[in-house]
Amino acid sequence: MKYVFKTRPYAHQVRALKFAIRRFKAGKPGVALFLEPRTGKTKTTIDTLGCLHSLYGLRKVLIVAPNRVLGTWIHEIHTHSPLNIQIIVWDKDARQHDIPPMPGAYDMQVVLINYDAFGTPGRKTRSGARSRANGRFKHRARIQKWVGRGPAACVLDESHKIKAPQGKVSNLVVSMRGLFAFRFLLTGTPVTKAKRAYDMYMQSKFIDDLPPWGLTVDEFKNHTGMWTAKNGFPQWLRPDERGMADLQRHVHRVGIVVRREDCFDLPPREHRIIHTPLSRAAARHYDEMAEEFVTQLENGEIAEASIPLVVTLRLLQITSGFVGVQKRARHPRTGEPILVTVPRRISDEKQQALNAIVSEEVAERDEKIVVAGRFKPDLRAIGQTMDHYKIPFWEIRGGIHREVTDGNIRDFRVHQGAGAMVVQPQAASLGIDLSTAAHMVWYSLTPNWVDFTQCCDRIALSRSSTTFTYLIAPGTVDEMLYESLQMDTDVSKEIMRNPRSILRQK
Repeated sequence: MKYVFKTRPYAHQVRALKFAIRRFKAGKPGVALFLEPRTGKTKTTIDTLGCLHSLYGLRKVLIVAPNRVLGTWIHEIHTHSPLNIQIIVWDKDARQHDIPPMPGAYDMQVVLINYDAFGTPGRKTRSGARSRANGRFKHRARIQKWVGRGPAACVLDESHKIKAPQGKVSNLVVSMRGLFAFRFLLTGTPVTKAKRAYDMYMQSKFIDDLPPWGLTVDEFKNHTGMWTAKNGFPQWLRPDERGMADLQRHVHRVGIVVRREDCFDLPPREHRIIHTPLSRAAARHYDEMAEEFVTQLENGEIAEASIPLVVTLRLLQITSGFVGVQKRARHPRTGEPILVTVPRRISDEKQQALNAIVSEEVAERDEKIVVAGRFKPDLRAIGQTMDHYKIPFWEIRGGIHREVTDGNIRDFRVHQGAGAMVVQPQAASLGIDLSTAAHMVWYSLTPNWVDFTQCCDRIALSRSSTTFTYLIAPGTVDEMLYESLQMDTDVSKEIMRNPRSILRQK
């Protein structure tokens, strides 16, 4: 087999690739890569697909993934694949038409689609039923037409999205398994809790031609757990030891499990950027503020700035999803008229990205996380996300007494299970140990390099290698600030030297 890695893989990635190839050579239709988050399952899959191209002439690949990671797949394919690949993002607009045929100049054609496409109902007919001539069934028909007769592969990224046995998305995706000679499951959380062992049922059904041990969903539930009926509803009592042992053997038969703590060759500190593109309205406000130092909100209120440094502050607020407008008020003590800045919410792109991280990497995995935000509205948005997913959280920010802060740190450190510490960089930069978490998300960055590095060091003593995730609005001042912090340059001087650097790169 002639396949040359474009980027050097880690040892666990080579091990996973070899496991997958052995499965396919043995005639098995699918493989599961149960690699924990941030261990590189995307690169592993890209290299495996490249090997299948060399071995079997694979040229068509369908990748089903959450919408937020489609851009990551594009970047990773360009970074890691030595093949000449045509990438098609088959989004809502593109799905109005068939998938175009692959030009002969390419080695492989990769179609990216999100899970929502398989839950989109058809139009209502006169009878009130949903038409199967459009919507999700039409999408399946177009995929079948595109696959044709040659060997094709289907990758389910974050495959736990199809864990619901009765879900419309789950059943439609599983119904397509016969179209693909090669099938991949990618997830770090195949089973979230012991009582949810049946999460593996639909995932296993996708990569195998039959469900585990040929059981029905109810039989599978009863084999892996002890249940009782209470108040007319099934209640989980405890796992069935024999059934769970069978499930463990099954998981290791169809897939390979990689835990981050076992990957000794991973770098001690990983940096990950998640792009959060501005909405159309937020982009308009950004451009007006950057070019004219003023923008009018939809409700008629005005947000403005007087000098470039204040403009930068306003632009960073806009990329976080809000902007400050000035309102007349009276001083609480003297009663004199003053101007106060009031935040107004204009978009929620970063909060949606944080929702996905908390849902998939904190709630489902029972992990701890530290989330840093510069502005008070950011801290409120972060708190709302934690409340939504019922994640207990504590805060370190200005305005909190030292005794309360000390108690929050102590409670966070001893807490078992999913939890979050929400921090303001200026308040959490010195003398604080948050090393029971190994993941820090920067919701909004601070321009102060010392505050930034000191805040990052709060998790530096974690026993696991640490990950820093940055929510960045592409083409905006966010990118300039991130690059400046990585290189320890003065953001203020850069803006004064080149005022046009704050303009959005379109």
